[in-house]
Amino acid sequence: LMERRMRGLTRQVVAGLLVAVSSTSVLGAQGQTSLYRTRQWLDSVATATEQAAGRAKGSSRDALQAEARALRERLSVGDFYPGDRIVIELYGGEEAVRDTVSVRAGQEILIGRYPAFALKGVLRSELDSALTAQVRRYLTQPTVRTTPLVRLLVTGAVGRPGFLTIRGDAAVTDVVTAAGGLTPNALVRKSEIRRSNERLVEPDSVSVVLQTGMTIDQADLRAGDELRIGEKKQTNWMSVFFGISIILGTITTISALIN
Repeated sequence: LMERRMRGLTRQVVAGLLVAVSSTSVLGAQGQTSLYRTRQWLDSVATATEQAAGRAKGSSRDALQAEARALRERLSVGDFYPGDRIVIELYGGEEAVRDTVSVRAGQEILIGRYPAFALKGVLRSELDSALTAQVRRYLTQPTVRTTPLVRLLVTGAVGRPGFLTIRGDAAVTDVVTAAGGLTPNALVRKSEIRRSNERLVEPDSVSVVLQTGMTIDQADLRAGDELRIGEKKQTNWMSVFFGISIILGTITTISALIN
């Protein structure tokens, strides 16, 4: 049962369960109350997943290897993709810069009149320090504060389905709230998260994401991902009544012809 559920979870949930089982002390040492996944945590989880894959067989091994590759890819590529937006405050120059910038092709951003800053390989948890290090090429004592924003699509049984932009450290439940909350016919256990028309999180795992208060970052969500809230099937009684009427009418007609 645990193995079946693990296959349906997000990359970070899967890996987190592995680490929780095999190395609880590592989790405790890395402070998993953080709203953003750190490089140290992701690396330790990737290592634990690779070790677990080495002990597994068959489809379980393949699934774990895929999870480990995904974690390594996140560590290599980073968290910022073209279209992402970032609220930035930069102090230390002649004038303070307060702006909301978009990530451009090549994982770069422009802040004020400075040359482009690279975000390839940068995690959300590292954004402040990474930009501060780059800004030091131009300013002696810069102060950089950032708020990563993620644009998600919310569909299904919510009050206001559609695209919304929300902080990367917001809980996934906050995404649902921002989309107008659940409707009366919502069926959370049938919900899923999709990326590029492919299922990223299985229906029975979205409940875990919501119930544990995972943030967008912890759930490994990125711009363009879709949170689809499940809906209860509703019976269209008018259609049922119409269908029954047709059947009864047909039976009556046939009966009259026979007699």
